[in-house]
Amino acid sequence: MSSCNGQEKKEVKSTVDTSKQVTKRETIQLDKIVLNKSVDDILKSFGLTKDDNHNTMYNLNLDYEEFSFSPDNHFKFNDLNIGKISSLIIYYLKNNKSAFVYELELENNSNSDALITEFNKNFGKQSFYKKLENTKQHPIFLDENGEQETRHMTEELIKWKDDQNNLTYFVTLRKNIDTKENKLHVIAISNSSKKFDEWIDFRSLDMAFPK
Repeated sequence: MSSCNGQEKKEVKSTVDTSKQVTKRETIQLDKIVLNKSVDDILKSFGLTKDDNHNTMYNLNLDYEEFSFSPDNHFKFNDLNIGKISSLIIYYLKNNKSAFVYELELENNSNSDALITEFNKNFGKQSFYKKLENTKQHPIFLDENGEQETRHMTEELIKWKDDQNNLTYFVTLRKNIDTKENKLHVIAISNSSKKFDEWIDFRSLDMAFPK
């Protein structure tokens, strides 16, 4: 796997014995995640440490590391109980432990639209919005085999500037109208991080979201 700076990403399993670890179940308040500060301080505010990392792999060749929250925690944004998440990961620099991005994924979660509503409340006017619709008659998406997608699906692309915390939010919400499935992907990046442009390129955000 390639990193955002072109290095090969090598991962090795942690040697820490996790068999006796008991997962802490804390309330993780997403609107309280302040990037561009030490990941240790961020985790401490939730009663966690890096020992509570749900990810048992670590990078050898990259200049950043990741902390994955256990899905067993309780997740909120403002007063909204988000419910079950697929993943929440904070990425931070190895040299100074400064967190520069977090990514959240929800899958088939009935609170996806409600979370977008909360983003609107917090961040105000969207700096970008686009909605795409795929039908059998007018296919614009490709399926996992690279063939034209025939199912009825929509995709919303939304961008906000969080001026208070100096972050940019990139949100993608895809819905399958036929099966009622949905997937929400949220990427929040520190505008002042040296990794900003690299992460935009790494996640191919410039292809979907204008500058």
